[in-house]
Amino acid sequence: MEVYNVNKVMEDNPFLKRQNNAIMEMALGVSLISNIQKEEFLKKVFEMDELPIKHYPKSRHWMMKIPAAIRREGGIGIPVAVYGKDRDTVINKLSDIFMAYGSTYRGSRISLTNLYDEFISDREADPDFAAHTVRKNKSDWNTFFKDKPISKVPVNLITPLDLMNHFKEMTTGRKMTRHAFGNAKGLLNQLFDLAYEKNLIASNICRDLSTRRLKFRPEACKQDQIYTREERDKIVNELDGSENVYDKAIIMQFCLGCRVSEVKGLYWSDVDFKNKQVYIHREVVDGENGEQIVKDQTKNGMSEGNRTLPLTDRAERVLNSIPKPENKDSIIFHKDYKPLRTQTINSHLLSTCRKLGVRYFSTHKIRAWGITEALASGMDQASIMRIAGHASTQTMRHYVRTARIQKDISENFVNVFN
Repeated sequence: MEVYNVNKVMEDNPFLKRQNNAIMEMALGVSLISNIQKEEFLKKVFEMDELPIKHYPKSRHWMMKIPAAIRREGGIGIPVAVYGKDRDTVINKLSDIFMAYGSTYRGSRISLTNLYDEFISDREADPDFAAHTVRKNKSDWNTFFKDKPISKVPVNLITPLDLMNHFKEMTTGRKMTRHAFGNAKGLLNQLFDLAYEKNLIASNICRDLSTRRLKFRPEACKQDQIYTREERDKIVNELDGSENVYDKAIIMQFCLGCRVSEVKGLYWSDVDFKNKQVYIHREVVDGENGEQIVKDQTKNGMSEGNRTLPLTDRAERVLNSIPKPENKDSIIFHKDYKPLRTQTINSHLLSTCRKLGVRYFSTHKIRAWGITEALASGMDQASIMRIAGHASTQTMRHYVRTARIQKDISENFVNVFN
């Protein structure tokens, strides 16, 4: 893929010349502040007396179609139409698209690298994204896209064929699993989403591109990589009665089957001892430099994540072993009044597993254990999704270990098919 040459596009382009002339008429160093100024700027660029911005009551939006002649002259990523909730929004978006940095249309210079820099900066500043998620985004970018030809050209010049050729290069010789590829492509999807939001491209070609023809390395079998019921009972029985708050948190996760971040986010006000219920609607995630971030939502950020779970006798004993403060709006599992770190919880789980001679899996696998056990017990999928806080069956199935369930199926198979 050739690196895009801005100067080549600038040569004898009537659209860019009109655009430059319109900018020259603006006071140097003064931004377009009012919508009146922006509209006058756009009229000069389009050579129009009035901008054809129309209101569509049925769809509750305003829209202006970009004349075909303008798109042909300007080319390179100018959308067919621009939409907005009101007329001013449409003018603002048009101004963002056609106002140049210097003397060229800005979309002709914005590459995936530029978009990634903005994307990762926003994520680092957003407390809703866990530190490990940002680290994974950086790792995928550095491994698969950084300094590659596709990362340097303007995003509006990337074609589906360019993407497919890059994906083939990534996967040639079955050198990566489909799961790893999915993570990398997921990052690229979001960068193209950002480009679409900025009106740099007319659609997200990355999401629309089928990758079924690509060949991947088989995944390592994960069907047995969770705790068995016997191992779970050994761990819980060993920790039962411990005064260590990390041990209590481990038991609580085994008793609820929820995320460890949700156990960390439990407040006393979330527990209804009278009706023996626990309300899950909050999580605590690990941030950079050891900070703990309290989020008033669960991981998926959707209403399905908020759920009420039964409080089992064992879970109730754990809670009753913890001194209850007068203020119920305080966190249950804490160390020196600070939320627990997931890494430290996993360290306690590892120590317990070594002591018992049990295979160690992280707290994340406790969740897979719970969902698999619930399915094996005959519980219907809708109920399991509700317990897990999943919005789709696809997400739920990611946690199910069918090989473990197969053992229970075999016991009843003869009765059905004999």
